[in-house]
Amino acid sequence: MPVRFPGIHISDFLKNVATLISGTTLAQIISLAIYLVITRIYTPDDLGVYALFMSIITITVIIASGRYELAVMLPKKDTDAVNLVALGAVLSLITSVLLLIIVLGFHHRIALLLGNEKIDIWLFFVPVATLLNGIYQSLNYWSNRFKRYRNITAANLGQSLANSAVKLGVGAVVNGPLGLITGTLTGQLAGFSIFGTSFFRNNSNMLKEVSFAKVLAVAREYKLFPRYNMLHGIINNFSGSLPVFVLTSYFGSAVAGLYSLGLTVLFRPLNLVGGALKQVLSQQIIQKENAGEPILPNLKQILIKLVQFSILPFIILGLFAPFIFNILFGDEWEEAGRYTRLIVIWLFFVLLSAPFTFLPDLYRRQRKAMILEIVKMVARGAGLAVGVYYKNTYLAVLLFGITSALLSAYQLLWYFQLAVRADMHKHKIQSHE
Repeated sequence: MPVRFPGIHISDFLKNVATLISGTTLAQIISLAIYLVITRIYTPDDLGVYALFMSIITITVIIASGRYELAVMLPKKDTDAVNLVALGAVLSLITSVLLLIIVLGFHHRIALLLGNEKIDIWLFFVPVATLLNGIYQSLNYWSNRFKRYRNITAANLGQSLANSAVKLGVGAVVNGPLGLITGTLTGQLAGFSIFGTSFFRNNSNMLKEVSFAKVLAVAREYKLFPRYNMLHGIINNFSGSLPVFVLTSYFGSAVAGLYSLGLTVLFRPLNLVGGALKQVLSQQIIQKENAGEPILPNLKQILIKLVQFSILPFIILGLFAPFIFNILFGDEWEEAGRYTRLIVIWLFFVLLSAPFTFLPDLYRRQRKAMILEIVKMVARGAGLAVGVYYKNTYLAVLLFGITSALLSAYQLLWYFQLAVRADMHKHKIQSHE
């Protein structure tokens, strides 16, 4: 008889996670493998400019969609969900046009404000990257709603292949960050095309359900997402990108490039595992919540397994990251391993909490989630400021990592408190029936 989590069939759960991870693993292996070459055809300064570009994109994408894509999973009716997808696409288009106008008028001033004039010309790529990424995210959640995990895997793989091919091809013949940035845009276009093709093939009949009135209705119903989730997301991404902005401004783009390499190399596998678990877990937990079933046992099981499988790799990274980076990327990049070692505990808690980050949205606790991000941003900024004051990059990154780890641990605890309260509430209701 197959083993079961309470209320969740383990074979189905693991099958869906494996479907996401299998193809996505290949995509991530490709992305990570090309860094063995990228670090030999691009300079730390190139990676620093690219890191600054990506830090901007992570913020503009959140503004673009109003975070309505996070609500696509929640409605009971598919008609509401498709109108949320339409809403996200329209908002992304409007935001991208506004960004283009801003860049046309103020690109040089923005570059000066960011402390790196080399980013100037690349700011013109921000609007199109924002548009592609904004719509991509909405279609990703739409696919997750219908358990189209093979489709999500195909989009991730297509994105990675296109991204990697352009980065290597352009970088081999053109100096500077052109290949890195155009590779990212090409990958986004590939992933968007795969999701878009699937949507029109499987759900073209749903487009007749989209109307201005319905879009306005779902915009009002899920208004907490732009009110709190959007600001939350902006703060979260700005806060996470603070080292890139600060290191670029006070220590140079080469230092920012070394830091960003370590962060990128670790974040890719973390996003692979944490993202796959979140997509499958959120879909099933939302179903259980709508059915009035307990969810805490499932969450505990996932957390225990994550700790068991990740603790040893993180210990190894904490001890030997500089040596590992030296072997993989060359002597010039050993410094990236030193920065990585300083943030490894924070990244450990990022992995542990990633599958459960949908819970504040499920229980409409976005306001507190946003407040926690504000506290984290202030603490991170203070830590980096101390490092800048003492002109010590290691101290800046270390204090950033420590404050991030402490607050990420608290967020993880809070997620489980939400689940405990929800299950207690269900129990009380059932006891009175």
